[in-house]
Amino acid sequence: MSDSNKFDVEAKHIYEAHKEEWERLYNGKIIAIDIDANDLVSVGDHLKDVSLKARKERPGHRFFVRRVGKNPSVARLRNRNYA
Repeated sequence: MSDSNKFDVEAKHIYEAHKEEWERLYNGKIIAIDIDANDLVSVGDHLKDVSLKARKERPGHRFFVRRVGKNPSVARLRNRNYA
């Protein structure tokens, strides 16, 4: 399994573990899931704001960004200094 596939699987497990709560609280919002810390780091309405806040709060971590609910749009974010 490639690194990107492992990353996607990890993100899906984290989302599924919190799906009911996050969909109740943040339906339609964009969230950044911190793969390294296994939790939610940022929530907002705009991808740029959510990703910037996540990178500022947790430099060096890997993030999976998606819209909460049905029809998610997704993105993988890695900080430049991630080893």
